Amino acid sequence: MNLHLLRIFVCAVEENSFTKAADQLGISQPAVSKAVRELESQLDTLLLERQGKYFKPNEAGQVLYDYGKSLFAMEREASEVLRAFKNLERGRLIVGASTTVASYWLAAYLKKFSDKHPGVEIQVVGANTESVAQLLLDCKVDVALVEGEVNDERIETRLWRTEEMVAIAPSFESSVRKRELEQQVWILREQGSGSRNVAEQLLLNMGIQAQRTLEMNSNEAIIQAVAAGCGVGIVPKITARDQLALRRVKRFALGSGKMERPLFRLRLPHRPLSNAALAFEALLGATVAA
Repeated sequence: MNLHLLRIFVCAVEENSFTKAADQLGISQPAVSKAVRELESQLDTLLLERQGKYFKPNEAGQVLYDYGKSLFAMEREASEVLRAFKNLERGRLIVGASTTVASYWLAAYLKKFSDKHPGVEIQVVGANTESVAQLLLDCKVDVALVEGEVNDERIETRLWRTEEMVAIAPSFESSVRKRELEQQVWILREQGSGSRNVAEQLLLNMGIQAQRTLEMNSNEAIIQAVAAGCGVGIVPKITARDQLALRRVKRFALGSGKMERPLFRLRLPHRPLSNAALAFEALLGATVAA
């Protein structure tokens, strides 16, 4: 298989446009179209379903695209490793992290890594759990840290650490009775968020069926909405500590015992990690063990 043609095909599918792929690769649009036809000819298989100027990969094309995407991601990582010195004087690390992880847990690890490897460029991409998992599958991040489990057989999930969750209500509420919880407005994160999955599971375990819900795209927004009297919510304790200290919201018991949730590291089993990613993952493990 001609890897040059495969690279053009992967770029065309990624950009969903021959013209955009041509711009990305610095060649003409007819050259992109010709390369895709040549690849189909070499493989004796149609790869795209064409409708006028629009196209999408067929089943064979999607399989080839997935393999090609992983192949070129490994190529980029290999080039980075070869360019970098063994002591990581150079390199790049892209960390994908769920919103809470990126905002509250990651900074200390980044500081330690940066102090040890000042020549490594670091980029953090924050998103919800579902989006971070997709970024990992697309080989767009090197390390992935999320708040919820990911049910995808292509991804390996490893426990990283745990964090405490708290149920919060407006500070001016006299009390929050268990029998009234189903009538409360429950303020939840958006679909795809690990925080939402945990909150829904906790409510399910308590036998609480929320009749009314309000959806927010961050835990901070939930806390502000609770403080304003919009309803009640379940958030990571670390995100609510300031507002709890200021008594703008108050904590209430939801069942007995401490509510905790696991945080996870995600890996692609067959994707080799760059030296920078290996060093960062070692730091994550070493810091937790300490």
